[in-house]
This record gives sequence, C-alpha cells and structure tokens, in this order.
Amino acid sequence: MPSPITILKNNEELFKADSIQHAARFLAEHLRTSVNKCYDPIERGYVYHIPYKVEEDEYRFIAPQEISANRRKELEERDHKNARRVWLVPANPTEFDLHRAFSEDDTLDWKRSVKYENSDLLFMYVSGKTRKVRYKVEVIEGLVCQNATAHHKTFWIDEDKYEQSKEWDYTRIRLVDEVDTDGLSLEELRKQGLKGNIQGPMKLTGDLRDYVMSFFTRDLTEGFYPEEVSVPDSFEEGKCKTIVVNTYERNPIARKQCIEHYGVECQICQFDFEKVYGDVGKDFIHVHHLVPLHTIKQNYIVDPIQDLIPVCPNCHTMLHRKENHVYLSVDQLRERVLKTN
Repeated sequence: MPSPITILKNNEELFKADSIQHAARFLAEHLRTSVNKCYDPIERGYVYHIPYKVEEDEYRFIAPQEISANRRKELEERDHKNARRVWLVPANPTEFDLHRAFSEDDTLDWKRSVKYENSDLLFMYVSGKTRKVRYKVEVIEGLVCQNATAHHKTFWIDEDKYEQSKEWDYTRIRLVDEVDTDGLSLEELRKQGLKGNIQGPMKLTGDLRDYVMSFFTRDLTEGFYPEEVSVPDSFEEGKCKTIVVNTYERNPIARKQCIEHYGVECQICQFDFEKVYGDVGKDFIHVHHLVPLHTIKQNYIVDPIQDLIPVCPNCHTMLHRKENHVYLSVDQLRERVLKTN
C-alpha cells in the first residue's frame, strides 16, 4: 500500500510524494545523490521524526500517524537496522540527583556520551547504593544547541563535575516510566546476560533488551496530562483565560504514585475514560493539585497522596474557575455533581 510522505526543507514544505520510492527519487535528484542513499534517512525520518541534515539544510519527512506507527512496529519486531536504538546508561547519584530532577520536571538535558538520535530509548541505571535500572527515557532532541542547554545546577552534587559539564554536548530526554524492582538489579541483569560493569552507555539488544523493557509498561508523560487548561474568563465572545498547570501537577513520578493510590477514575464525578471510550481512554486522567499555589514555597516537596487528586478534564476546568472570586474545593464540586445525579 502506498505511503504518502511530505518532505520539508528547513521547516518549509518542499514536496509531497505518494510513496517512499517516490520520495527517494525526488530527494536523490534534489541532492544529486543516489536513490539508495535516500531510503534510510526518509524511513527513519517519517517513523521516528529524525531530521536529515545536509550541510546547512535540515530535511524532515512526515507521514500519516497510522502509517508511521505500523512501520515502527514492523521495524522493531524485525530488529531492522532502521529501528530505534535502545541503550543502558549509568547515572551516578553521588554526582547528580537524577531522582530529584525527574521529580521536578519530565524533561532533562543529559550528557551526549554517544550520538543519541531522536526516539532512542535510554534505560537509566542508578549506581552507588541503588545498583538498579530505575528510569526509562526517550530522546526528544538528539543534539541540543549549546545556547539552549539547561545545565541543571540545582541537581548537581559534585561541584567539579558540574563545572566540567558546561563543556559537554547534550541530548534532551523525557521521562517515560519509573520503576523500583530487584528484577532490574545489577545482580539480576548479569543473570540475564549482562557482561561486566555499567561504566558507560552500552547498546541493549536481544534477550537482555527484551528483559529490561518488560518491566516498563506505562508512559507517564505522553499525552495523558495537559500543560494548560483553558477556561472562559467571561461569557463575552472571544475572551479566554489560560490556566497554566503548575509543575507539581506535571511531575510524572508524583502523578504515577497518585494514580497508583487512587486509580484513574475521576475522584469527583467517577468518570472512567476506558469504560466509556475503550482502549483509547486507557490510563487517561488529569491530576489536580490541592494545595493553593500561593502557599507553595520553592523547596516544597509534593506528597502524591495528600496533595494530588485524579480528576477528569471537565472537573479539572471547574476547579480552576472562580465563583464569587473564590475557587470551589473538591468537596464542594463533588457535592454539586452528586445533586445532579
């Protein structure tokens, strides 16, 4: 079946092809190179959103989401050379506090020790006393521009390493999932085929890759939780107020612990997305912060059970609206919902 592919050059549409063969022929002629050299960058481009750079120009390739997803599944099932790569990466807790960093944000700039590419998966092994694989992250930007790099001074424990880090190249990663299990201890990894110590990034393949990946079954950040809630400021046409959801509501680790405690049913109206919409609604829920923002201090540590609560988008929006200049509490909103049922 033909796969339509749009070619962008420096973020401007260059050509629309009706198949990868058509796209490769056009690109080869455009770049004055062979057709065979164009297939791999086009495939990796439309499947994993990996840009293809030629001198000062950047080419991107876009296909319909369903086509990209199906091809990604085929590549990974076949261990194809164009499938995304999977890495085991060490993190030293005596140098950098990775847990605290991910507790405050779901993205992080990490040292580019190898040439990570968009969509590569990194499994972060925490050394020291932990000695376990704890985090699954995805590369969202293979090489971050130096002037856009976040050095995260707050999370560095080793001052000398922090100073050295200013000279490094960086990759931007987002947290996908977090687990804490003895099944991913160094001892257990060795039983599963790991050779030697984890002293630098190593590519995961075969049975060991499948074993590590089997422990990570969720995506804590992709698509489930909005960064903003837009609500009408008044009933005047065209006016709208954007409520930026605070960092505590976006904390993926806290959200996970909150949802593990309460479940994914709205705690106000009991709406369950999976029961109504099927698989597309599985695990979908918003998380609301109960502590008033003006009381939160910079060093505040969120309590996932006491401070957060799962709510549906409708109830979440109502919690961000004021009535007589006052926000409704969860109990007040729940009482109103009960009266209508």
